[in-house]
Amino acid sequence: MQSHVGNNAKSLKLIKVGAHKKTLVQSWLPPALYYFLLQFSNNIKFQFSNRQLLKSNTSLKGLGSGKRAFVLATGPSIKQEDLSVLKGEDCFSVSNFFLHQDLNTIAPKFHFFAPFHPPLILDNFISWMREADIKLPAETQIILGATDEPLVRQYNLFKNRKVHYLYLAYHVKVGKVNLEQPILWPQSGPLMILPVLLSMGYEKIYLLGCDHTVLRDFNNVIPHFYDKEKDSRKNASDAGAWADIIQAHQYSMNTFIQYDKYLDSMKKYYPKAQIISLSKDSWLNGMLPHESLAYII
Repeated sequence: MQSHVGNNAKSLKLIKVGAHKKTLVQSWLPPALYYFLLQFSNNIKFQFSNRQLLKSNTSLKGLGSGKRAFVLATGPSIKQEDLSVLKGEDCFSVSNFFLHQDLNTIAPKFHFFAPFHPPLILDNFISWMREADIKLPAETQIILGATDEPLVRQYNLFKNRKVHYLYLAYHVKVGKVNLEQPILWPQSGPLMILPVLLSMGYEKIYLLGCDHTVLRDFNNVIPHFYDKEKDSRKNASDAGAWADIIQAHQYSMNTFIQYDKYLDSMKKYYPKAQIISLSKDSWLNGMLPHESLAYII
């Protein structure tokens, strides 16, 4: 998924911290104490959250042990691939991937949605998820952020599907994944999928359409494999959704930092696991092993 900086007001606050625009409290406190307090605050909020929502995640642990998985995002490089060859593979899709022509052939095991956030419009967001529910194969399960559970109840969404929830939070230490505990809030859609696949035990995680090249098109329409007119969400890909160039660069940098954090944690906790980019045009190709889909199938 090609996320961008205009998507999340909370993200903008973190970006400012990353750009060294310190808050008054941060200026007064030693860095270690400041981030300890942030993590402590997150833990308090989690203790008062509906933790029962996360109980079903225990059923996911180890389901992909020793197997390979394919993460399917929405970057434009997808158009260069014949994804029909993924029939029978363990595939995990995100966001608007349900618009892909080979969706039913691929039959993703799980489809992920990032939580509702500005500048998206709520009614429009609900209609978008209903559209996905119609188009996704009947066997595809859904994974959402826990903050969207009230919307699922209120609007009776995904009533015939199994839905799992993740508790997504900022300032979460990336280590061994426990899906019943807080997970790092993803800077981009694929980063919501990675911890789930690590917990499931997959050893080869292949990325397709995880291009993260949006800065090349700054202030233009965000590029995807589908035409913008097919995206039923308003304010999702328009040029007006961009923030200023400094924040956009910082957001992009934070995306790659999150990938790096997962790579570091894998060395200690998942030494057999590997993340491999299959995209022919991805800015991840400089930090991940790069292979060809045609070569591995």
